[in-house]
Amino acid sequence: MTSPSVASAGEIRSRLEADFKHRVTLFYRSLQITPPYHSVEKAMLSLRDTLKNLPETELRAAAADPAPLEALFAHVFIESGLAKKSRGIITKLLADRPDLPAPECRPFAEAFRHQ
Repeated sequence: MTSPSVASAGEIRSRLEADFKHRVTLFYRSLQITPPYHSVEKAMLSLRDTLKNLPETELRAAAADPAPLEALFAHVFIESGLAKKSRGIITKLLADRPDLPAPECRPFAEAFRHQ
């Protein structure tokens, strides 16, 4: 019997980067607005740097538990400036239809409600 393979830190980072990009894309798609591509790329670079600086135990914990992962993604979303782009229209859309974003995108929506 073989033991299950354990993902390397690099594989976890790649998976989390892909997950973040998917969630950001889904967020803007659910709002039916074009994402600010330059800012999304900036956020991706910020996430990459953040993930590289995380101790491996924290990286694995974030990958395994939705709460720290959502907190990490929300932090990157805010710190990269994405929460300031198209702020007026997004705030209005979310006020009119708070259920619009998919559940995995709610941390991004919260960034617009609390700034």
